This record gives sequence, C-alpha cells and structure tokens, in this order.
Amino acid sequence: MNKTLLASATALLLASASAQAAVNIQLVNQDPAGQGLNDPRVINPVGGNPGTTVGQQRQIVYKFAADLLGSVLTSTVPVKVGASFQGLACTATGGTLGSAGASWVAAAPPTANAPGMIFHGALANAVSGSNINPGAVTDITSRFNANLGGQNADGTPCMTGSGWYYGLDGNTPAGQINFLDVVIHEIAHGLGFSGFVGYTSGVLGERTGITAYRGYSDAYTTNAFDNLQARRFDDAAMTPAMRALSIRTRGAPAWAGAQTSAQTALWLDPATVLEVSGGSTPLVTQFFGVASFGPAASTANFNAPLVVVNDGAGDTADACEPLQAGSLTGRIAYINRGGCSFEPKAVNAQNAGAVGVIIGNVATSADPGTAPGMAEDPSVTATIPTISVNLAAATQILAGGELQARLGTVAGQLAGADAQGRALLYAPATVASGSSFSHFETALKPDALMEPANTPSTNGAYIVDLTLALFNDIGWGVDTSTTRINGCDTGIARFSNPGLLIGANLVANENVCRVAANGNRVRYLSCMNNVADDLRGLGLISSADRLKVRTCATKAGTL
Repeated sequence: MNKTLLASATALLLASASAQAAVNIQLVNQDPAGQGLNDPRVINPVGGNPGTTVGQQRQIVYKFAADLLGSVLTSTVPVKVGASFQGLACTATGGTLGSAGASWVAAAPPTANAPGMIFHGALANAVSGSNINPGAVTDITSRFNANLGGQNADGTPCMTGSGWYYGLDGNTPAGQINFLDVVIHEIAHGLGFSGFVGYTSGVLGERTGITAYRGYSDAYTTNAFDNLQARRFDDAAMTPAMRALSIRTRGAPAWAGAQTSAQTALWLDPATVLEVSGGSTPLVTQFFGVASFGPAASTANFNAPLVVVNDGAGDTADACEPLQAGSLTGRIAYINRGGCSFEPKAVNAQNAGAVGVIIGNVATSADPGTAPGMAEDPSVTATIPTISVNLAAATQILAGGELQARLGTVAGQLAGADAQGRALLYAPATVASGSSFSHFETALKPDALMEPANTPSTNGAYIVDLTLALFNDIGWGVDTSTTRINGCDTGIARFSNPGLLIGANLVANENVCRVAANGNRVRYLSCMNNVADDLRGLGLISSADRLKVRTCATKAGTL
C-alpha cells in the first residue's frame, strides 16, 4: 500500500511536556452525502459491528480503531483524523488499500549539537502538551479505496473477488480485507510511523515539501539505523547518498529505538532461511518471499532435491504449460517468474509430483532485487508450499546443477531483525514511494501490522505487535493504567507487551455496545456480557476478569 504524506506546515517551536490522559482520537468525516462513510446501502450487522448501512459500519470501524489507539496513547490535545473513500490506484490483482499522513508538521530548530527535528502534527501537540496549531481542521488525513472488489472509474476491475470486511472480531473471510487493520495502519502513519527523509535522494526533511526543513531530521528517522555504515540515519557522518543506498538495500535500515528493540524477541520468531546446497556456490538467504496461497513453507515440509522445471515452450522454466506427469515426484521445483500468475505455476508443479516450489525473480521484473510477493489465483488451488527468491539467488540456482533445498533456522537470529535484534525497515531495491523505509520489512515473522502490504495473519482488534513500542520511541506517552468502565476499575491493563490491547479492546467494544444499545440498558448489558465472554473465550482475560467486566457494566447510568 502506498502511503502519502501531506506536508503543509508552519514552523513551530516545541516545548517539553508530559501528557497523562488517554488521547481522544476523533473522526472527521470528509465524504459527501451518500458516499463513502455516508454510504446508505443496507447491510447486515457483522462480526460485532451493529451498523445497518455500509456507511454506518465504516464509521463504527473507524471509531473502534480510534478508541483502540486512543486508549493506550496519551496527550492532552485531541487528534482530529480526516477520512474519506476515494478511487485509489487498483488493478484486477492488486492495488492501494489506503493512504495516510500528517496534515501538518512542526519543527524544533537545530542546536549546536543536533539537527532540527520535525514532528507529525499530532505528535507535536502531544510532545508540547498544548495545541500548537489550533487552526488545523485535521491533524491526519486518510483515504481508503472506494472501488475494492468492484470497478475503477474507467470500468477496469479493482481486486476482483475481494472486498472490505467491517467486522470487529478479526474473523475476516478468505479473500476479503480487514478494514479495521487497514484503518489502524493508516492512523499509525499519521501519528508518526513514517519518515520525512527523501527516499531517493536521502536528504533529511525533504518529504515535508518545506524548503526550510531540508536538512532537519524527524522523530521517526532519528531512530533509524544503517547497517551498511553502522550509524544512525541522522548521524553527522551520514551523507544523503549513504542514506539513499540504505533505503534501497534489503537488511540495511533497521529500527534502533530502545523500546521496540527490547520487544523484538517477544514478537519475532527465530529466523528461517532458505539453504541451497550441492552447487558451486552455497546459497543461504533470509529474504525469501512467501505465497498467499497453499500451506506455509516450514523446516518440516520444505526439504528435498531441487530441480529446474522444463515445460518445453517459450521460457521453458516458467511452468506456464503443464509439466510431464511424475517428472517432479518428491522434488522441489524451481520456476521462473513471468508468463502467467504465480499459483498456476505452483499447481502445474504440484500436478507433476512436486512437494514444494521456489519461484525466482527475473531481470525484466520492475524490482529484480526483491523476492516477489505471490498473490493467489481464484481459478486454481495449490496445496504445496511456495516461496520466492530475488534475481541474484535465482541466477545461482539456475547455474547450480544438482541441488538440495531446505529451510532451516539460525540460532540467535530473529526473523526480520538484524544481528543485534533490531527490527528491519522495508527497503526494496527499487524505491516504492510512500512504502520504502516507513514500514517494517516484509521478512518479519510473524507478520507485523505495519508492513507495507496487508496480510491475513494480522489482527489489529487485539494486537498491534511492535507498533506501540515504536510510538513510545518517537515520543508518544503510553497509558499504563488499568481500564475503567463507567468509572469502575476492571483491573485489566490497557495493554501488555508486545502491543496486546486487551483493555483497549474492552474500551472500544464498550463504546460499540453503547451505540448498539441505543439507550436500552438491557441490550447494553447483554452486549457487554458477550464482550466479556469473547475475551475469556480467547484466553485474553481470566474468569475473575470476566466477572469484573460484567460488574462494571452494571454501573452504567443513563445510556
């Protein structure tokens, strides 16, 4: 998903202050009547969302996301988030789900010992402890794809077979996109999860679009570390060229913030690498891509002789034509990218007896240095694990002769972190405007909410993984108090590391129950009982916690 930063700002001085109250994140509906957030089409309630029109459900999801984040972050100044549905870039197989950024920025001037420092508007207010730009209509601007699963304005399809899921429970049907996850992701960018360094030029402050801020660092970029030079991005010895090289080198930029680094081992699995042996040059790479179809590749199911396929036509290694029956029995098939979509390639290999597939990038790709992501194809079903590698690894495999491929783990190494345990930032070889640098690397396992593409495995309703720690690193305070409902203390923490939002989820659901009850106390108590039961059923609270939630719910006065 591309992320656009909206830089219209006035230079403002920041003073240090501490905010103690949970922040009030407010939705500013920027859609016209009858469209987007105001869509009047009738729809059935789904996944805990009581809305009865498309627009209502979208607004409830947005408010839920705002309440989740607002319950754990602190600021004395409300955060105003503009939102609208628009026709974003989209094709039949992929597209932009959302985009967001700061509506305005503020900066502290340089000192003798430090460069100037830029802050996203909402963060600037939180750090200063006051509303330093009271004339701002919004602090964050966010947009979402209005055509998902349908047609673009020109009649072309937009992610055929997909669509938004407006449930609040994380139970997203196959093929649909969880709107709550995307909303949280986009609000997070606007709260400060993005850097203003020029992605191509490496010039600090360039992406604000404000000439006076060129050369200034920002609250995000100052936490970035370059593994090529072993320096932070805004170190005086780092040149723009060095930063630009890091931003387009996989494994180079990492997040050095103390809070996040302390939690990477809590979230990330041990690193799994592809090992190919038997050729002249042994190949070991951590950065292999994974498919959105078929079973996940693992050390248990991905270990067999490796064979380059031959379908006898055109690029004989692209597996776009059927392969000889039995020709790949018990083997892992190597296949070139291109000529047809990914899943049919895997199915052709599967039908020839393969137990796994490696798809290699090609020189004609827009980004040959990256292991490609692989979308599913609804016309076929692959049942064997499929991974991908970049052009350099593909070239080695093609020249390797008789090979063995396996997945293995690396002792002491985390999946998606550098050797020091710092979470890696997204750095494809070809800069992706709005995505490079301002996301976690796609190699993180488990997937993180703030990776550049939405994945089915995230569940922002309950956990935002390392995102909350990163907010703390850039200057946001976090609310460590227990959760209160109707003035009654439930004793449930708002969050626990890494980013588990149990109490915050309770707050967000309590607000939904009030909406659903529409002033009816019996409906409100029934809804809250269901919320408590669901949290207990997921193992997120104890039986004693469930009883306390129910008791606190009864303290509600006039709804």
